[in-house]
Amino acid sequence: DSSRRLPIPSAPVSTHSFPTRAFTQRSKVSRFALVVVSSSASERAHEVSVLGRRGLQRHGDGGACPVQAPRVPDNVDRCIAKMVASVDMVSELDQSIVLGVTITAVPPSATGFPAWSRHEDYIESEADRDRGHADWAVPEGADNSSPRVLFCHGGGYEFYNPQDVYQPTTSRLEAATGMPVFTFDYRLIPEFRHPAQLEDAVQAFLWLAENGPQGPGKASALFLAGDSAGGGLALALAVRLRDHPVEGAHVAGVAVVSPETDLTCGGESYTSRRWQEGGGDTCDPMFRDEDPVAASMPQIYRLLGVPGEHGSFPLTTLDLSVLHAALHDLPPMQIHVGDAEVMLSDSVEFGKKACASGSPVEVHVWPRMWHTFTQYSEGCGGDDAEPLQEAVEALKQQADFLKGLAAKLLARR
Repeated sequence: DSSRRLPIPSAPVSTHSFPTRAFTQRSKVSRFALVVVSSSASERAHEVSVLGRRGLQRHGDGGACPVQAPRVPDNVDRCIAKMVASVDMVSELDQSIVLGVTITAVPPSATGFPAWSRHEDYIESEADRDRGHADWAVPEGADNSSPRVLFCHGGGYEFYNPQDVYQPTTSRLEAATGMPVFTFDYRLIPEFRHPAQLEDAVQAFLWLAENGPQGPGKASALFLAGDSAGGGLALALAVRLRDHPVEGAHVAGVAVVSPETDLTCGGESYTSRRWQEGGGDTCDPMFRDEDPVAASMPQIYRLLGVPGEHGSFPLTTLDLSVLHAALHDLPPMQIHVGDAEVMLSDSVEFGKKACASGSPVEVHVWPRMWHTFTQYSEGCGGDDAEPLQEAVEALKQQADFLKGLAAKLLARR
């Protein structure tokens, strides 16, 4: 999340079938599954043994991605090429809103959420002077009795809002689940440092517990979702609500993509998935700095403060760098992450620790996929775009996970 140009995403809706084979390694704690997904278009299923037995290193000497031999490009290769050539890293994101979805902006005057404005250096439109507006994305047939999803958008805690690149994302999630999705416009850096983002997430959860798409009314079930920094914020919110429970409301499940869980950027994938020209689908086209850790730190310092300065927070702060928090007694969690992405370690190591702590978690690792790949389900734009089937299938799995949890809750009542 270190670059202004970095897109931060979510998922898709499609009737396309995607022939997948899931290779699952289960630990002695039966509630954990590390799943490396392969397809007929991907020949890297053997890497489950590498991920499961030898960590994340699979690039020979453990350095940057190896240069690939020439081959006939497929849809994944075309997407990667488009992102590498992109001038804004936004045009390649999903652009359309799913038919039948109604999206309604909710002003801070209706929610009580903070109304705020961006610093002049961040003003790109008049909307940046009037922030704090949330979005309801509501599918046909959903009402106040439907389970609700609180979505935390990404952007490194510095960019984006519910109304810009995220409406295609949330429309796909709510259409796939049949659940209303509520996306809130939490305060961003550099105007507002931690803990403003988590405070806003707690406030949004409390509001959503008492308000649905049709107005006031208690939620039948509450789920959390998000991606990248927003995925990390959703997990941080789950930890906060475990430690400070809300009477009459609890998190029924969490579904996130490419979450940022370790603000030290200490995972080995920051090296082993580092971009190299010609690396193709073995490394992350979203993070193309020579040193992704060094490139990420200025943004993280804007969030937490420079270490050693008065009022700063450590990079391991338990409230937001959740890999370092206690991970017991958390709700069921499903994580989707790309095998090629720099932040792969954030997901895999979080899954291992949560599992060891007794919390139910699935980590789905998608070969050839990059950071927040689910926001590219339309095929990365252009006349030659074809649906990115990995993104389509990942969204389906997210939706099945949330619907399954909702059905279990309903059956117990």
